[in-house]
Amino acid sequence: MLLKNVIDSPCGLRFVIDQLELQSGYARRWLLDRPMMTRANDIEAAYGRLRRFASLLDGIDAVKLGTLRFKLQALKDIRTTIANLDRRATLDDIELFEVKHLAILSTDVARLMSEQGMADVVPIPDLSPVITILDPDGMKIATFYVYDSYCAELRELRSQMRQHPDRQDDLLLQASELEEGVRADLSRQLHPWATAIGQAQVALAQIDVCLAQAEQMRQLGLCFPTVSADAASHYRAMFHPQVKDALASRGRTFQPVDIAYGQQPTLITGANMGGKTVVLKTLTLCQLLFQFGMGIPAGEAQIAVKDEVYFCIGDEQSVERGLSSFAAEMKNIDQVIQASRTHQRILALIDEPARTTNPTEGAALVTALLRLMQDRPVSLVMTTHYDIEPGDARCLRVKGFEDGQMDYSLVEVQHGEVPHEALNIAQSLGIDPEWLALARQLLGN
Repeated sequence: MLLKNVIDSPCGLRFVIDQLELQSGYARRWLLDRPMMTRANDIEAAYGRLRRFASLLDGIDAVKLGTLRFKLQALKDIRTTIANLDRRATLDDIELFEVKHLAILSTDVARLMSEQGMADVVPIPDLSPVITILDPDGMKIATFYVYDSYCAELRELRSQMRQHPDRQDDLLLQASELEEGVRADLSRQLHPWATAIGQAQVALAQIDVCLAQAEQMRQLGLCFPTVSADAASHYRAMFHPQVKDALASRGRTFQPVDIAYGQQPTLITGANMGGKTVVLKTLTLCQLLFQFGMGIPAGEAQIAVKDEVYFCIGDEQSVERGLSSFAAEMKNIDQVIQASRTHQRILALIDEPARTTNPTEGAALVTALLRLMQDRPVSLVMTTHYDIEPGDARCLRVKGFEDGQMDYSLVEVQHGEVPHEALNIAQSLGIDPEWLALARQLLGN
C-alpha cells in the first residue's frame, strides 16, 4: 500500500502531509509513492534517520539551514530523462542540462550534508564524473551548451561561420550534424551513470522529506515511537493534530487521551459527542504515520507493526456502487472479516457499526463481530452506542460529564453498558428546555 492510496483516509492523514514544509514538488511525489513499511527493522531504520535530522535542526546554523533548503528548492523531477539515458537514447540539450543541473545540485547538497556530519544518513552518489563530462571547461555553471571544447572540428566550423556570413547556411548544417554527434557521444559516456543519477535524485528528495518531517515534529509536538515487541500498542497523551488545530482556532484546548490495546478486542462506549470517533481517527492516523516513519501525535507511543490497517467509519454511503450507508458499512466490515482469515497482522478500527439499522439487529451484529474476532490475529478497537454483552472484550468508557464539563479520558469498565448522558449534553448545548423537560418526564415514566 502506497501513501497516496491512503492519504484521503477520513482519519486526517492529508492534514498532516499537507503541513509538511517540503521544498520541492518532486519530494512530495516521492513521498506519496512510498510504500507502507511492514517490517520492524525498516521502521526502526526510518526513525533512526529522522532522529539524526531532528538533531541536525537543533545544532545547525540558521544560515546554513536556509542554504540547504534553498538548494533543495531547485530539485526537479527528471525521471523521464533518466529513463531515456538508461535505454541509451541520445539526450537533447534540455535533457543534458537537467542531468548537469542535478549533478551540480547533488554535489552541493552532499558537501553541505558532509559539513554537518550527515553524509552517512542519506548517502548521495558522487556525480563529479558526470559534471566533468558535461562541464569540459570547469565553469561549474548549471547550464548546458555544446561547447567548442567538445570537438575541434566544431570549433573550427563556428569560427568560419563568424568569418564568412555568406556561407552561414552550409556551415550551419555541418555544425548541426557535428553537434548531434557530440550529444550522442555525451549520452554514451553518461549511460553508465544512469542508476547513480536516479539514486542522487531520490536521495535529495529523501533529505527534503526528512528535514520537513523533523521540523513538523517540533512544530506539532510529535514524538518518536518505539516499536512494540508484541501485538500491543500503548499511547500516552495522544492527540489529533487537525482537531487540536481546529479547537485552538476557537480558543479551546484539546484533551489528550491515554489508551492501550492488543490482540484482545477493545470496546469503547460513551455518550454522543464523547470523542469516541476522534479516538478511532487518531489511532488510525498514528498507525499510518508510524508505518510511514513519521512523528506520532502523542507524549509517548509504543506501537505494534501491522500488515493491514482498516478504518471503518459510519456514513459510508457509496453512490458510485449503488450502496446505502448500511450496505457500504457491511461490505467494509466484511473485508476485515475476510482478511482476518489470512493470518496477517491486522489492525481494525470500526466506528459504531450497524448504527443505521434497528437496535435489536444492530446489537446482535456488533456482539457477533466481537465474538468472531476474539481468537483471530486482529487488533480490533470498536466503538458502539448499543448496550451489549462484550464477552471477552476489554471495555473502555469515555469518562463523561463531571461538574458540567465533558471529560474525554478513557476509563476501564467491566461491561459494555452505554452511559445515558444525551439529555445532559443537549442541555449543555443550550437546547430548548421545554423539549428536554418533556423528554426527562417520559424517561421517568
